[in-house]
Amino acid sequence: MTDAPSAPSILVLHLGLLEAHAAVDRAGRIDLIALGGDRAGMPMVLHVSTGGDVTVGEEALQRADDEPDGFVDDVMGHLLDDGVVEASGRALTAETVLAYLMAQSYARCLQILDGAPDQVVVVRAAGGPDEATYEAAAGRGLVGDILILDETRAWSAFSGHAPPGTRGMDLERTGVLGALLWLRHGDAPTGPEPIVTREDLEGAAPRPVRQPAPPSVVSVGPRSVFDAPGSKPLVLPDPAQARRRPRRTPVPLLVFLLVAILGVLGYLIFVDDEEPSPSVTTLTPPATTEVPATIEVPATIEVPATIEVPATTEVPTTTEVPTTTEVPTTTEVPTTTRPPLGPVSITEVGLLLFAASDDSTLLDLGAPADTVLDGVAAVLGASDRDSGWGSDPSCDPFVRRVGFGGLELVLVDLDPTDAPPAADAAGSEAETSTTGVPPAEPGFGATFGQWFLSGADSVDSGFWTLERIGVGSTVADMRRAYSNGFSIVQAVETDPAGLFDLDAVGLDGGGISGATSNITDSGRVLQLWAGEACSRLFG
Repeated sequence: MTDAPSAPSILVLHLGLLEAHAAVDRAGRIDLIALGGDRAGMPMVLHVSTGGDVTVGEEALQRADDEPDGFVDDVMGHLLDDGVVEASGRALTAETVLAYLMAQSYARCLQILDGAPDQVVVVRAAGGPDEATYEAAAGRGLVGDILILDETRAWSAFSGHAPPGTRGMDLERTGVLGALLWLRHGDAPTGPEPIVTREDLEGAAPRPVRQPAPPSVVSVGPRSVFDAPGSKPLVLPDPAQARRRPRRTPVPLLVFLLVAILGVLGYLIFVDDEEPSPSVTTLTPPATTEVPATIEVPATIEVPATIEVPATTEVPTTTEVPTTTEVPTTTEVPTTTRPPLGPVSITEVGLLLFAASDDSTLLDLGAPADTVLDGVAAVLGASDRDSGWGSDPSCDPFVRRVGFGGLELVLVDLDPTDAPPAADAAGSEAETSTTGVPPAEPGFGATFGQWFLSGADSVDSGFWTLERIGVGSTVADMRRAYSNGFSIVQAVETDPAGLFDLDAVGLDGGGISGATSNITDSGRVLQLWAGEACSRLFG
């Protein structure tokens, strides 16, 4: 019996006017992700330093204190109005700005979720850049393939499908939640809600014992339209009585009635003046008295309506008001817990087999190719791809690239015309030419020139450095692990991706190099390599 496949995880990003928000649907549960550290939203702000570095969100707010001229606080507004953002003498296009914002938001989500989602949906701002710009920005920000949903459709889906208790939520947050509801239920129904009838509640209504008579257009007197009494003859008044003069009410009686009415009115006015007017202070405050959200008032304490509860009322510091927007921070891996090393570890000088045991073996760069290939295959099994010997425009003249999942080995043959000595070929007349020169043998004398790591996160593949740096690690992780041998730069001015170097042992021109999604502390490691056999600039 096999387990039922789990539902795919879906991540939604929404770059709103004021804040960026994210939400995830996994294991049948929808949750907001705290992009702003201690709050749900990341500020939609941007900062460009005098050196050209671009930062967004919380880091942009911090840099604004030192260089206020490069700060932009209405990023989406500039894109909606002008299509560009100008700061510190630079004009950033909508694609570039969205790439920075997406990269920062996506990296934060991966850090909190501890893994990549199966699908990414981006909510497009109404009236903002077109879908092609969003797709290009997602590619530059290394987010990958995305599904784009218009902002108005997400809002409409939230209005039609959200539970009643969430209808008053902040509009900035409803975009991501509405997108997930749209993926579950589709567009919101249009038109008024249907009327609930007795048939809906109890089934078919019972047929009455007697059908009522059809209602008449005019109803005379107290007769009901459901009764059908016999008709009565119309009685006409006597003409003689109709001409009689009506009898007048005696004048003394009218005077008496007038005096009585005036006396009653006077008494009521006098009593009303004697009684005190109702005071607001006698009213008991209703149970819905508004109290600041951060103050909890016990239900057993009566608060007079004339006494206002000050906003500075002190409450115990341990009182916490739970909100649905905070994501527990326990999903993050504690820095004190280190993941286990796999059977193959990556180092600055090559590969280390079984680094955590006493029988570790180093396959260093420059070692014979056959020795390295046999050693890795003995641990990881057969390779899943092999280019064979040949030329590669991004590598040394003659190479062979062998892959084991996300790990690739580059073997280099510096002299493709080389061959084994003639003595090794003795006894085989077919291999001896008339000139006595043995034929060339590709790969003879080849060496281990480079290892390259990409693809799945190292928490899944097990390929780590000894300091537990791998694919999926952050820039902050590398700063902590290699405090004296870490450097990172932005490779291209118009691209947020970064290039880094790790040199823990002080190698001259060596060490580990790699690429990240961006150069901020939350930037995510995408590739790592050591050796100079092939050029790996985002390739």
